[in-house]
Formats: sequence, C-alpha cells, structure tokens
Amino acid sequence: MAKVIEVSESTYQRLENLAVGFDSPESVICRLLDSVEGKPESKPSVVFNPEDEDEFKRLLIERKEAEVLLFKLDGTREVLHWRASRFSPTSSLRGNLWSGVLRDWKKKGIKRAEFSIMPLQTIMDDDNTNQVKALALEFGLAFSEMQRLDYEIDTNESSDGLIYDYIVCFREDNDPELMAMIKGLDDMRSVRVDSSVLNDCGIQESTNEGW
Repeated sequence: MAKVIEVSESTYQRLENLAVGFDSPESVICRLLDSVEGKPESKPSVVFNPEDEDEFKRLLIERKEAEVLLFKLDGTREVLHWRASRFSPTSSLRGNLWSGVLRDWKKKGIKRAEFSIMPLQTIMDDDNTNQVKALALEFGLAFSEMQRLDYEIDTNESSDGLIYDYIVCFREDNDPELMAMIKGLDDMRSVRVDSSVLNDCGIQESTNEGW
C-alpha cells in the first residue's frame, strides 16, 4: 500500500533538480537511498577470461565450469564456481549471467564480476588441478591465487583408515597477503578441511609446489 509523504516546497525543488529524464520523485528518493546504503547505481562491469565472448562460450560448453569473482562496494570479494552442465550452443551467455549469479546485483552491492574458464585435470599422476579448485573455493581464493601457495596435505584418520578431515599445512614463505585471506589458520599455518571438500580429488597425502 502506497504511503503519502509531505515535503516542503524547497525540498521538492531540490528533488526536482536531481531528477534525470522522466524520473518521478520516488525514483529520485530511491536513488538517493541507494547511494546512502552503498548500493551501485549502474550495472556491474563484466570481464571474461578469455576476453573474446565467443571463445569463452565455446570453452564453457566444452569444460562446463567457470570461476566467478564478485567484487562488492563494501570492499569484499566472493568466489564462486559456475557449474554450467546445461549450457548449450543456443544458450545466451549474458542472459544466463544476469538471470543467475548477477541477479539482484544492486541488492548484493556487486560492482564488478570476473568470469574465467576453469582448467580440466589431466590423466597425469602429478596433476592436482581438482585439488587446487576445491581448496581455492573452500578458502575463498581464486584458482590462480591458490596455485601460488606452497602447502602439504595430511589426513586425520582412525586406526582403520577412516578419514575424519584433512589438514592443510602452508609453508612459511608464502605470500602473506594471500595467507591473510585464509580463515581458520592456526599458529602453525595449518587449517582443517572437512573430508567432503577433498574426497573426490583422490587425495591421501599431497604436496603442492606453488608457482
């Protein structure tokens, strides 16, 4: 139900001076409230990697997975993985974005979104791509950031081999800015990870040599 608000003539004139095009008084007030509340006034910028949208779409159809970095007005960042199993050649790339991860962008305070095609794990024994993907998502890091970290993974398990969780131990010479982004690190630069995070990666004990 609409409410009636009375304003003085001078206040109304001030609102009128802020009007854009055929803005109504309510539109002007909403825009001012959005500004005070830290909500973006324009759609967030969208960046693709690779930059060519046709090439991005081709690789997304092929690999069915992309990394999403959402940068927000409050200075925070959110990392997501887009599982595009149903994306097809007839699908609209931008249509999927605006109706999916970027839906309600103003409410979420999103100012920029970066989409990167995720690499596929090869059959090589030393390829830990899936492990890096899983840990990056768990720690809120980009895939490329997780690749730069040196760490070892140990298991916390019972005497009969039942894995309770994994222990990720980071080396001392890692980038301190990246390390500060990882929540839950103890004084020994270790953090426990639920077994469900890495169980599909075929891990027992593992070492990652960062780039």
